[in-house]
Amino acid sequence: MKKVIIYFSVIAASCILGSCSDLAFGDAFLEKAPGVDVTIDTIFSSKLYADRALNSAYATLRTGLTVHANDGNFEHQQAGNKLGWDNLDALTDIMNSHCNWGGVYPTYYNGSYSSETENTASSTKMGFYPNQDVTWRGIRKAYLYIENVDRVPDMTEAEKNVRKGEAQMIIACQYHELLRHFGGVPLLYSSVDASNSLEVDFSRKTFEKTVEFIINLCDDAAKKLPWRVAAVDDGRFTKAAALGLKVRVLLLAASPLFNANQPYLEACSPVAGNVGKISAEDVDKMVWYGNYERKRWERVVTACEEFFAENARNGNVYQLVQPETRDAEGYRKAFSGCYADRYNSEILIATFRNLRTFGDSYHRMYFGPSSDTNGNAGRGYGGGAVTLDYVDMFTSAIGEKTSYEEWIEKNGSIGTIDNNPFTDRDPRLYETVMIVGDHFQSRPAEMWIGGLERGSETDGGRAPSGFCIRKFLWDYNQSTFHDRPANYAYLRMAEIHLAYAEALNETGQKDKAYKELDKVRNRVGLPDMSDALLHRLQSGKSLPVYNECALEGDAELREEILDERARELAFEEVRWFDIARWKRADVFKKTLHGVNVTIKSGSVAEGNLQLNFEEPKVESVSRFWQKNFSPKWYMSAFPSDEINKGYGLLQNPGW
Repeated sequence: MKKVIIYFSVIAASCILGSCSDLAFGDAFLEKAPGVDVTIDTIFSSKLYADRALNSAYATLRTGLTVHANDGNFEHQQAGNKLGWDNLDALTDIMNSHCNWGGVYPTYYNGSYSSETENTASSTKMGFYPNQDVTWRGIRKAYLYIENVDRVPDMTEAEKNVRKGEAQMIIACQYHELLRHFGGVPLLYSSVDASNSLEVDFSRKTFEKTVEFIINLCDDAAKKLPWRVAAVDDGRFTKAAALGLKVRVLLLAASPLFNANQPYLEACSPVAGNVGKISAEDVDKMVWYGNYERKRWERVVTACEEFFAENARNGNVYQLVQPETRDAEGYRKAFSGCYADRYNSEILIATFRNLRTFGDSYHRMYFGPSSDTNGNAGRGYGGGAVTLDYVDMFTSAIGEKTSYEEWIEKNGSIGTIDNNPFTDRDPRLYETVMIVGDHFQSRPAEMWIGGLERGSETDGGRAPSGFCIRKFLWDYNQSTFHDRPANYAYLRMAEIHLAYAEALNETGQKDKAYKELDKVRNRVGLPDMSDALLHRLQSGKSLPVYNECALEGDAELREEILDERARELAFEEVRWFDIARWKRADVFKKTLHGVNVTIKSGSVAEGNLQLNFEEPKVESVSRFWQKNFSPKWYMSAFPSDEINKGYGLLQNPGW
């Protein structure tokens, strides 16, 4: 049992509500271990200190944005170093990373990621290792709050009850992250320290038990929380957040990776020290239910309908942010604000509040264009090289299928700022990706070779694929980025509508699924979906067949919903889990492309600029799994050091 204590000793020693210096209140004293001049009694002696303790737990919540370590405070760096400051979408078909010192390029693209990588929690997708991971810190901090808040003398019972619900949601969110990265994990029902660790079962639990644990937390928290909070409390968990997270977890669980009549890989056998810690019947259930059941999709439908019914009872305060004007700029403004503006009608769970502004994040360095309006050069390390394959997911502005190559075939290779392969597309394209000629800082974006945003060909450029991220960077100036209050939409209404559409399709309710899909499409001016339009959009594709699942959904609509999720939710940590939960080996193995654009003649200043749009190029960055794919990549590995401690942790298949 000594090894078990080692496993949680870091949580016990370093997470007694410590590491709180990221907060703005000047509460660094909380870093001191209880027993010196600060104790649990001190922390819960007043509402002020208790609030700081809860805020410290909130600060551990994940953001998809890149956050650099700050003076050694790990809570700024986030769990597992988050791919070495890269973005999870760099592992998908959305973008490549050309930054050879980041986490993705040297660890994942060359196939060197392994259980050894997880021992240090450096450059991992999330990180499980307790010594480095804020997930376990957040869970412990939340439990300590729940267990001690009743002592606080100057809080009402009603307020304590609400705050307990918030703490439960912190635990639920952290376990949800563990679930989607690792599958079933050890479940804690209270805080753990040296005084009670001998009584705690630290063995890994099944996927199903982990799912139900999270769902129960959401349901119980929902009973304590208000449907919405006032603007001054924006960022706190609500009942809407609880019911929304429940939808996301159930959708993940219903997907073919877990809900199938055969596993994606055969289970690993327990290694020495773990034999007997996990029952034989549970060994193969850590990342799999053991069968396919339609009712798991039905649970998603029910959860969505529960959410929408409760929203209606509360005046439909949550809804998609709508455009003020029905034109391209109106659509763009609505989309660019729906995921970033604080206290809007769309965001259900907001994180990233431990930084003051977007400009304080490391995102500006890793994904930014080459310079900003302050004259800061050297930005954009090549981390966000968006692919042509992703750009071509965006339809025309009237909702029809279009592509870069199709435009060149019809029009030739010469275009202008106002007439080129990327004009008149879905308005979300221009707010998501830096597109040549689109307005940027009151001028056309210079995404041609040698341009301000693209960079030169000799040094690889800031956007070597011909594209870079615009989402979360906008015009990269004071008002849109550097001074814009930090906010991250961990979960928003668009995802709920698309989850509902997906579950409706998989339960044979195609027409109702169209209506949910249309709500997201209509917000940016795209027309309603129809059978004919759907077939035009998905024609020519080879869609996967799921013989291991008795799926009822229309395959073309399933693909369109996944495409829509990619368009709507890019860089919000959705695409990776979509292609993993749907076991899309074809996407993992896809050859990815970029473009080169050069100046043929003229200039922007003279208004006669002509651009040459070359044939698509195969992206120079290749990935190990394109030729050596294994389904093991769908889930992360557990740290080998933790497996070897023998407290009942079973390695994921293939690792």
